[in-house]
Amino acid sequence: MENLTVSIIIPSHNRSSSLRRALDALHLQTYPIDLMEVIVVADSCIDDTLAMLQDYKAPFKLQAIEVNCRSASIARNTGAASATGKLLLFLDDDIEALPPLVESHARVHRERPGAAVMGPYPPKLHGGTRFFDVEVRSWWEEKFYQMSQPDHRFTYQDLLSGNLSLDAELFGRLDGFDSAFGNCGGEDYEFGVRLLKAGVPFAVAGDAVGYHYEHETNNLDRSFRRSRQEGRSDVLIGRRHPELRPTLHIKDYETPYFLVDKIVVAIAFFWPAAVDWLARGLRESLDLLESLRMRGTWRWLRSKLRGYWYLRGVIDELKSRSAISSFMQGGPARAHLGGYEINIDLQQGWEAAESLLDAERPAGVYLYYDQLTVGHIIPQAGAEPLRGAHLRSILALHFAQPLAAAIAVNGLPRTAETLEDKPLVAFETYELAIKS
Repeated sequence: MENLTVSIIIPSHNRSSSLRRALDALHLQTYPIDLMEVIVVADSCIDDTLAMLQDYKAPFKLQAIEVNCRSASIARNTGAASATGKLLLFLDDDIEALPPLVESHARVHRERPGAAVMGPYPPKLHGGTRFFDVEVRSWWEEKFYQMSQPDHRFTYQDLLSGNLSLDAELFGRLDGFDSAFGNCGGEDYEFGVRLLKAGVPFAVAGDAVGYHYEHETNNLDRSFRRSRQEGRSDVLIGRRHPELRPTLHIKDYETPYFLVDKIVVAIAFFWPAAVDWLARGLRESLDLLESLRMRGTWRWLRSKLRGYWYLRGVIDELKSRSAISSFMQGGPARAHLGGYEINIDLQQGWEAAESLLDAERPAGVYLYYDQLTVGHIIPQAGAEPLRGAHLRSILALHFAQPLAAAIAVNGLPRTAETLEDKPLVAFETYELAIKS
């Protein structure tokens, strides 16, 4: 198959040295250099980024675009609008691409046309042993490990724009990233929702690795600012996709469970300046806890502070506690309502059940074993339809006991050699209209 032309889009803001490192790494790509173009969108840069780009000697076509929007979504959309490649590849400016990155993206697109493809970008190890560095590194490593597993069920929160590729035509048809998210982030998750609703499969290009130099700019204080932005972006996502509201962390602050959370929520709406002052003071306590090597207490306090700043972001958008209740009540009562579901008789064999899941791609499944009920895989808002690869891990994690009891009563499942000539499933459709 003919190689695809690839437009690599890099949004950047005041990080010329990091951007140069990202561009230098693209010199070493194993993909044909004449099929690559790089578009750097310099967003509100007041450092030497533009001067560096003007003097930069690149073996590939390099285009620099200046915008003043302070918005990653607008910057990425601007780069995509100027792209000429059939494939768009979005890279963050603090990612150092390993040589196979572009080639790996292109290969997965040839194997799975029309997919949204993510490449891993684990944090670059730099010897940091701070609690925060270890926590961040562990989170990213676990995230990419889980996404790379064959039985992983993708959700909209797996759409990571730091190392992402998809067809230019598809990106344009879905109107790209939502520019209304501005500088609060979350536009990649919202785009992930629309991709899944459009039936676009997600995939991971395991060899499309780029090292993430996040440690150069990320720290505890920035993570708390990010938590506040996440609160704002979750409100925006919930407004655009009401069916996701029961899954958002906003629900934790509508009716808090723990006493300390109830107190914080009550005070935050009436005296936010005082709680902000307290939160900043407690932030300093994290340094003391780390010096004392009290990791468990450090984690607990950091979690509470992240939760508080997330709530502050929600308050920035919704303004009052009554507005939070109205927001949550404006969506469905449960996150799993609606969707196409089928019945499956597991006694007919695992392979038969997996094949039918791949053929039908339902949102949920009623599981039986002959006449015995095993359970219900409920539709999950914001998740891809079920695939055959999902079945065995779901059975092991959620239905092991009823399945074992059913097998004890009715015997082992049939194999391909012993299948009877009987329907494997009875199909039913369950639909719920959810008002936007």
